Amino acid sequence: MPSAALRDVRTPSGTAAFLPVLLANLVPLVGVFRLGWDPATLAAVYAIEVVLSVPLSGATALFAARPPPVDREGGVISVTEGPLSRKRGAVRPASWLPPIYPRNVPFVASVFGAGVWVALVAGVAFSQTFDVPALLGRPAVLASALALVAGQVVEIARDYVGRRRYAETSPYAAVETPTRRAFFLVVALFALPALDAAGGGVAVVAALVAVKLLVEWSGFRATHGDEDSGGGITGWLAGPTDSAEPPAPIEVPDAEPDARIPAHRRAAVATAVLKTLTGVAPIYATGFLIAWIVVLGVFVPDGADGAVALGSGVLVLALYLGALAANAAGYALARAPIEYRRYGDRLVAYDAWLDEPQWAAAVDRLRDARVVHTRFPDRAFEARTVSLTAGVGDDETERFVGPVADGEGLVAAFDLPVRSTDLPPMDRRIAAVAVGLGGAVAAAGVAWVFGPWSSSANALRLLLLLPFLVWPTRLLWRQAYAEPE
Repeated sequence: MPSAALRDVRTPSGTAAFLPVLLANLVPLVGVFRLGWDPATLAAVYAIEVVLSVPLSGATALFAARPPPVDREGGVISVTEGPLSRKRGAVRPASWLPPIYPRNVPFVASVFGAGVWVALVAGVAFSQTFDVPALLGRPAVLASALALVAGQVVEIARDYVGRRRYAETSPYAAVETPTRRAFFLVVALFALPALDAAGGGVAVVAALVAVKLLVEWSGFRATHGDEDSGGGITGWLAGPTDSAEPPAPIEVPDAEPDARIPAHRRAAVATAVLKTLTGVAPIYATGFLIAWIVVLGVFVPDGADGAVALGSGVLVLALYLGALAANAAGYALARAPIEYRRYGDRLVAYDAWLDEPQWAAAVDRLRDARVVHTRFPDRAFEARTVSLTAGVGDDETERFVGPVADGEGLVAAFDLPVRSTDLPPMDRRIAAVAVGLGGAVAAAGVAWVFGPWSSSANALRLLLLLPFLVWPTRLLWRQAYAEPE
C-alpha cells in the first residue's frame, strides 16, 4: 500500500500544491512574450531567484528536527563532524515558529557558503555574455525574482511549517536538495551563448523554462515524500530523503544535583577564537584562494573587466570571514554553556542555555584523567580542562571536561584520578622565540605585500604559503609547554 505522503503527491490535492510554484515560474514568461523582455532578462530573473533560494533553504534547515544521516557520500554540501554536530536540545524564539536546533547550524553555515559560491559563479557566467549591472538595474527583474522567492516562502509556510514536515526532515536533506537545484541551474546558464547562437531568443526561453520547471518539480516530489522519484537527473535533483533516528534521551533525576561545576565561559570563548585563528584560518585562506583562482581562470575570459575579479574577491573574503566566525561560534556554543553536574554516581554534562543534558557517564568508569596543559586561555584565565576516558566497550569515549574555574572542585566533585591540577610553568625562552618568529613572519609578509616591490603575485604566493609559515611557529610554541610530572 502506498504511503500517505505518496498518496498525497499523486492526488489532485497533492498536485494542486505545486500550482503556486508553477504560476510563480510562469510570471517571467509574461514579461518575455507580453512586455518585450529579452532572454537575458529572463535568465537574470531565474539566476537571482536561485541565488536567493539557497540561503532560504538554510533558514528552513534550522528547524529540521531529525538528525542528519551518517552516510552523506556524493552530496554537494559537505559538512564534517564538528563540536555542534552532536548538540542536543533546541530553542524556540517565538511561539509561532518551530524549535531551532543548534546542531543544524553547521549545515546552515555550509549552505550560506554555497550560496555565495553560486552567486559568484552565476555572476561570472553572466558577465561573459550579458551586461550584469544593467540587468540588475532593472526594477522589473528584481520584482519578478522576488515573486519567485515569495512562491517558495508560501510553500514553506504552508507545507514545511504548517503541516509540520520539519519534524520528519533532516538538515542535510533541507539544504542538499536546493543546492543541487542551484548547481544544476547555474551549469545550465553557461549554455546560454550557444543556445542564443543556435536558435535565438526563443530557444533560450524554451530551454530555461524547461530546465527550471524540471528542477522545481523534482524538488516538489522530494519535499512531498515521493519515494519513487527514480534515478537519473530527476532522482538526483529530488535529493536525499534519509535521516537518522533521534538519539535516545538522557535520563536525569528530577532532583537537585549533588554538585555543580559550571564552565568558565570566557576561557571557552577564548579557546574557540584561538583554535580558529591558529588552526583553520591559514588552511581556509589557502583553500578559498585556490578556489577563487580556479573560478576566475575557468569562467572569466581574458581581458574581462577588473570589476569582475574585484567583486568576486570581495564575495570570497566575506565567505572566508563568515566561515571563520561560524567555526569559532560553533566551538564556543558547544563548550561555554555546559554545567557539569553529579547525580549520585553519574556525571552529567548539562547545557544550561538549552536546558538539556548532552552526555552522561558513570563516575566509577572515568579513567585516564589528566589536566590539559597546552591551552593558553586556561593559563590566562586561571581555568582548568581535564581530558578523560568515559565508559567501557562500545560506550568508551574520549571526553574533555572544562574549562572550569575551579579545577580542584571539579576533581573532588567527580572523584577524578588526578593528583594535581597545577599547570607546569612554560619555558619562557622557547615561548619568546616562538613569538619572535611569528612576529618576524608577519612583518616579512606585510613588507612582501605592501613594500615597493609589492605585486598581486606576491600576495598570492604569501597566501598559498601561509599554512607552511604558521606551522613552524605553532610547533615551536607547543614545545614551550613542559610536560607535567
